[in-house]
Amino acid sequence: MDILGIGNALVDLFCFSDDEIALPMGLHPNSAVHVSAQRMEELLLVLPEPIPVSGGGAANALKAAAVREASCAFIGCLGTDDRETDPWGEHFRRDLSRFGVETSLESRAAPTGRCLVIRMPGGMKSIACSPGAAPTLRPEQLDAALFAKARAVHLDGQSLRNGPVTERAVSLCSALGLPLSIDIASRDIAQSKAETVADALRRTRCTLFMNDEEAADFAKALDPRREADQVLAGLARERGDAVCLVRKMGSLGARAWCGDRVFEGPGAAAERIVDDTAAGDCFAGTFLAARLEGKTLGESLEEANRFAAGTLTVPGSDLEPPERP
Repeated sequence: MDILGIGNALVDLFCFSDDEIALPMGLHPNSAVHVSAQRMEELLLVLPEPIPVSGGGAANALKAAAVREASCAFIGCLGTDDRETDPWGEHFRRDLSRFGVETSLESRAAPTGRCLVIRMPGGMKSIACSPGAAPTLRPEQLDAALFAKARAVHLDGQSLRNGPVTERAVSLCSALGLPLSIDIASRDIAQSKAETVADALRRTRCTLFMNDEEAADFAKALDPRREADQVLAGLARERGDAVCLVRKMGSLGARAWCGDRVFEGPGAAAERIVDDTAAGDCFAGTFLAARLEGKTLGESLEEANRFAAGTLTVPGSDLEPPERP
């Protein structure tokens, strides 16, 4: 197995509207809120056939890596309906299987997590997320035998909210000498879990992904006196080649710090932008797969930027799966 992913098992639901339909539904444009499972059902009743795509940061990254023919497995939690996996969970499982991603999934007495993304004119977007069973991972699900089969481990940044799971992942990677990668995933996590991430950087061979805003917040949380790039460069120098800090800058490209070196990857333009939900996740998955293939940091950054630009033309990670025998 090339990459073992750990994270929230979500089904992303995409709705594209010619009208500003969010406000009448009680949602605000360009905002993201958490809603109950019941509220999610109410929202879905009034929407015209949203497009379901398996999602969550780790799952999106694994699908992108699988397109590059990396072998992947995912650890997460699905919901149940009358003690059987509910229809959304079955959709998640089937979608990952199309990409050859193996799954190690536990069931919970809660609905499978769903994230509704409503796209409206003028580039406006409203998000309503009902996490359900997704964030209920147990540290015991992170089986040492499964880790031992992997060449690398990828942790969805949302899982950093779960302290025991994070500690289990970091400890196993440290003990087994496995490379660990983390996508910070949100500004809130960059601020509140900066010390947790810094601890993982000290204890493992770690690749850290963050966008511009997350990088600024992460660096400020660690050292508010210095500019973000200075903080990241300092962290890289301290750990040498054991860490790689990647700053994703969208169409402007990407920058990576490793040891005392800085690498630049040129940006790539999308033919048209349909949705940007999974672009950063797919960047991470492509980068990891390229590195495992032996590509240089510069080459990996360039390929990741190019693939991420391609995902902007589809809803979420609704990619073409690789051809498999």
